[in-house]
Amino acid sequence: MITDLAFVVYPVTDIARSRAFYEQTLGLKVADTFGPSWIEYEAGSATFAITDNFGFAAPAGSVAFEVDDLDSQIASLKAAGVPFSGDIGDFPSCRMALITDPDGSTICIHQRKS
Repeated sequence: MITDLAFVVYPVTDIARSRAFYEQTLGLKVADTFGPSWIEYEAGSATFAITDNFGFAAPAGSVAFEVDDLDSQIASLKAAGVPFSGDIGDFPSCRMALITDPDGSTICIHQRKS
């Protein structure tokens, strides 16, 4: 029986470039590292990891990061030159925008509606 989500991992091709993107552009804080090839970030109650040594190639998945102010986050990411995919999605329970990381993996920037 599954009881919780352990972690989400993204394979990357250039760990230094990806660290700069996730830490400087997205503002994630390093929670732990396991050698130079595995970096973990706290993302609320979950763990998000990047690695260049996990046995599969980028791009390979998607993750959604929750934000408090989607419009402000979108403006900041656009100013940083982050590529967007499509329009802002507006749904009954949330709004979201899709961006890509340096390896082409999709990232959802998500805001729940009250």
